[in-house]
Amino acid sequence: MQEPPQIKNPSITLYPFHLRDDGDEGYGEVAKNAQSLWENLADNVGTQFNSNELKSLRDNLIFYKDKQYYPQGEKEKPNNSKSLIYDGKILKFQPTIQPDNSHIYGSINAVKIHDVYTADLTFYYQNATIKVAELNQLNPQGCLLPNAIKPSLGQTLLLYATPAVYDSYRKLADECVKDFVRNQQEASPEFRAEGRLFGSPIFEYDSREDDAPKRCHILVWLQDNPQTLQSATSTFNFYLMNLLCSRAKIVFVYREARKKYCKAQQIVGELEKKLPEFGEIERERDRQVKLQKLKDLLAEVRTKMLDFAQQIRYLQEDRNTIDTNADNYAEALTRIRSLCIEGDNLDFWQRFLDLAEGKYQRQIEIDLNYLIASQDLFQQSISTVRGMVEIEQVEFDREKEDNEKKRDRQLENIIFFVGTAIGGGQIFSAAYPLIKDTPIKWWPDSSLPLHPFAATILWSLVFGLGFGFFTLGIVAPLIRKIFR
Repeated sequence: MQEPPQIKNPSITLYPFHLRDDGDEGYGEVAKNAQSLWENLADNVGTQFNSNELKSLRDNLIFYKDKQYYPQGEKEKPNNSKSLIYDGKILKFQPTIQPDNSHIYGSINAVKIHDVYTADLTFYYQNATIKVAELNQLNPQGCLLPNAIKPSLGQTLLLYATPAVYDSYRKLADECVKDFVRNQQEASPEFRAEGRLFGSPIFEYDSREDDAPKRCHILVWLQDNPQTLQSATSTFNFYLMNLLCSRAKIVFVYREARKKYCKAQQIVGELEKKLPEFGEIERERDRQVKLQKLKDLLAEVRTKMLDFAQQIRYLQEDRNTIDTNADNYAEALTRIRSLCIEGDNLDFWQRFLDLAEGKYQRQIEIDLNYLIASQDLFQQSISTVRGMVEIEQVEFDREKEDNEKKRDRQLENIIFFVGTAIGGGQIFSAAYPLIKDTPIKWWPDSSLPLHPFAATILWSLVFGLGFGFFTLGIVAPLIRKIFR
């Protein structure tokens, strides 16, 4: 019967990467959930390993005050090291509950890399050989997996061990990953690449989930050279942490860029559906209705264009972020290569850099070019609609002014004729009794004075016309204001 695979002195190191800053809130502003990484490490991992030191992690971090997250503490209590723990030290601890009389030890260091919180959390066996099937003891209830840690940028797990009983390194690495994860991850990490570091084989596994906080990235490093452990110094660990941090940011930002492109494409589709409405509005006969519809359409299209422009700006920022982190990744990889020994092969890390500088950056450039072309089209559409609104507004105002003038003339005529009719009726009714008192001679004598009836009519016309012009000049405008 074949003996089950075994490893000696295994250790598992967690490198979680969590955004400390939120650019959307402003430069250097703290993300709303920046402290969640430390909460999960203390409450979740500390509880699962039953480690009092890990449970009280927050008491040892410089940015906690009275057990409350206090990011200003990073500046108020600086230290000379990269550590965010008081006195720049690394916390070491030993879980109180040990499996099968074996001894598990642990250590943690808290670090800030630019705008990212990360940690170097390690659990390891000392002077012990275990079956690979027992590796889940270093991951109780899956507490070290992304589902439990929930880092916003993702994480990497590094498993280091000396092979004891095995068929081949690759098969042993596969077994290690399977038994460490033990169905605690929705998408199981699969083998992606292998290389050689400090004389020993290293294997890469990745679940490649689109959601970065759920993505499981694991490195299995199997010691095959006594020089390996000697080369894995704190300097190497610093470069490795920076390389993995840059990798996590590149993967995260690229996935976010794809989401933003899809959202921008959705806005493009919505804007394209609005274009036929221009023709429908153009056929509207009622100028006032037409003008209002144009204004409503312009406001809606302008709002969508602002959202569209914002997505383009985000994509440009993502492109710059990938550029910056690709440079940081390349620098860290160069530093690690400077520490390598003869026979090492880090091509699998180089391939990721080629992927970032090639496919990722090129894809974002293609997306931006397409969206910018669409943006130009819709900006021209907005300019066209704005011009239509201005023209319609001028025509509408002119038409309104003409209608008002026409209405004013009609009102003046009405006032004049009504006033004339009323005045004429009053004059006639006032002069009529004079006809009875003094009969009219139809062949008047020029030597005689005017008949009272004729004189009344004459003077009434003189004063009536004067009053009429007075009414048209003074009273009519007041009446127009009232009716307006």
